[in-house]
Amino acid sequence: MKKVFIIGVVILLAFGVAYAAQDVKNTKHNLSTSTSTATRTFYLTAGTDEVCVFCHTPHFSTTTPAGMPLWNRTSSTATYTMYNSSVSATMDMTVAGTPQGVSAACLSCHDGTVAFDSLVNKPGSGIGAPSGWTWSGGLTNITTSTNAYIGADLSNDHPISITYSTTADPQFNAITDTTKGRITVGTSYVQFYGSGKDQVECGSCHDPHEKDVATFLRVANTGSQLCLGCHIK
Repeated sequence: MKKVFIIGVVILLAFGVAYAAQDVKNTKHNLSTSTSTATRTFYLTAGTDEVCVFCHTPHFSTTTPAGMPLWNRTSSTATYTMYNSSVSATMDMTVAGTPQGVSAACLSCHDGTVAFDSLVNKPGSGIGAPSGWTWSGGLTNITTSTNAYIGADLSNDHPISITYSTTADPQFNAITDTTKGRITVGTSYVQFYGSGKDQVECGSCHDPHEKDVATFLRVANTGSQLCLGCHIK
């Protein structure tokens, strides 16, 4: 019995270590009145104390972009310039013509064209999108003056919506967990998406719920360990 108890404690501790950084309430992605970062003076609304509503809704969610769980945001209609072979002569993997899945979801805020409260369902009743919410600083969407702004020109950013293939380019490490689509990096991993678990998206390197690592990285890039998880250099 004692042995079982000890094993149980070890398992709980292991899960605690794995998920300790999952604390979106205490990140910049909490735009509500429940935020604990008192020094923030922008991108905050008094319209709700709900944290998750800015991205998710429990009922009647939108089905675009594909693969996003219970997604609650209006999709961007921006025309994007992708980082592809027209930008880099060394590009030898296939890049989609427009951001896919989780990348499209991220850009529904970070391209700066969609308001923070451009939601499918508002909090509470969940019927209809919110209206009349005010934002500190008078800002309603991400502006060009902040680091959070990505814009629609993605040709100067790491390629996204690209099919990861060591056959196309052997100067990359193989996906170590093909079932989940992951490459282990330190105490975390790089995550791949799509039906084939082989698509590089924004979420491959960033976790929007991450609290402890700067810029929402899945693992700190100390010594370029995150980069070297994929790239053989």
